[in-house]
Amino acid sequence: MGCGSGGGGRLSGPVLGVGAIVPRFSAGGDVEILLVRRRAPPFEGYWSFPGGHVEPGEPLLEAARRELEEETGVEAEPLGVVHIHELVARGPGGATHYVIVDVLMRYLSGEPRAGSDAAEARFVARSMLGSVRLTPGAAAVLERLDALLNGCRLQPLRTVCL
Repeated sequence: MGCGSGGGGRLSGPVLGVGAIVPRFSAGGDVEILLVRRRAPPFEGYWSFPGGHVEPGEPLLEAARRELEEETGVEAEPLGVVHIHELVARGPGGATHYVIVDVLMRYLSGEPRAGSDAAEARFVARSMLGSVRLTPGAAAVLERLDALLNGCRLQPLRTVCL
C-alpha cells in the first residue's frame, strides 16, 4: 500500500538522497555519532544524519562524502550501505517521495560546523541519543549501526556504468 499524496495534492519523486553515518570514538573511548539539526522541512528542528540529494550520474558513496563535507566540514571515507528507507513528505502543494540510502563512513578528520542546510552540527555520545529528538529514519538506522559496531559486516556496493 502506497502513501500517495494524501489529500489530492500532487505527488512528486522519487527523489534519491543519501545520509552519512559517521561514528567516532571520543577521547574517553565512548562512541559518538555525527548529527545535524535540520534547518528546514521536512522535520525542521529534528536531529538526523548529514546528507542530501544525489546528483545525476553521481555514485552513491561519493554523494555521501560530498554531502557530509558540505553540511559539516567533516571528512570521512565511505564504507558501504547500512540502511535504505523511504519517506513521503507532505507540504501545502502536495507531497514528495524520497528514497534515502544511508552510508556508513569512517571518520578521518575535522570538527563539525553547520553548513547552510543545518542549524547545528555536532558529535553526540551514543548513550545520549535517547534524549535527542531524532527523525524517524535516524532511529531505524541506529539499530542497524549497533549491529555493525558489534561485528556484523556490510555488503559491498558497486557502481556499474553501461
